[in-house]
Amino acid sequence: MDIFAKRVQTVARGFLVRRNILIPSSEIQTKNWRKTRDWYDNGKRNECELYQRSMVERITGEVCAKTDLRINIISKNMLNKKYPMKDIDGFEWTEDFDGLVLKHGDSFYFNLKMICDAGGVQTRSLREVYHFVCVQLEHLLKNPRSDIHFINILDGDTSFRNIDKFTFLLNKPQYSSVRNQVFVGDMKQFQSFWKKSDKQLQTFWKKIEQISVL
Repeated sequence: MDIFAKRVQTVARGFLVRRNILIPSSEIQTKNWRKTRDWYDNGKRNECELYQRSMVERITGEVCAKTDLRINIISKNMLNKKYPMKDIDGFEWTEDFDGLVLKHGDSFYFNLKMICDAGGVQTRSLREVYHFVCVQLEHLLKNPRSDIHFINILDGDTSFRNIDKFTFLLNKPQYSSVRNQVFVGDMKQFQSFWKKSDKQLQTFWKKIEQISVL
């Protein structure tokens, strides 16, 4: 590798490192930690989702648009459904996705959660998320498309303590063909995931590799 190529790689890697956002692990995101955040106002304004949405936009460099898309737990079809409870089958629809990011022809559907502290309410919330992820996997099995990705960002210390249950789900043999299209983890892990999966970034590194062998 010549001196020029080495310098290009050094500059490129330095740029990407600087792009890293310092994000705390969900392990330390306790109820008290959340109370000390400038963006938090006692849960009165949906602050957690707003904070997470802004972080997604910083990481992806794209707008994280709101959506009314839901998946039917029986048919596994995904449709726009703003007010499912107005229909008789209202309980057969999942919650809506919190955001949608379009990047390089792919669609990334976001489910944003920050679950802190322990208790029955928190356990029930995570169980609902678990069932939601199950339906996402089933939707992909029924509708095989490589351009759809489901991103479940689970922040908060309670999410951290229960992430093994989601790993168990994703590792089930019946989901081997689609598990790579479903992400479950905290925001810090999502940032790493995005850098690895960003097609534009991959193309960039291929060009760097080509320079290296010149």
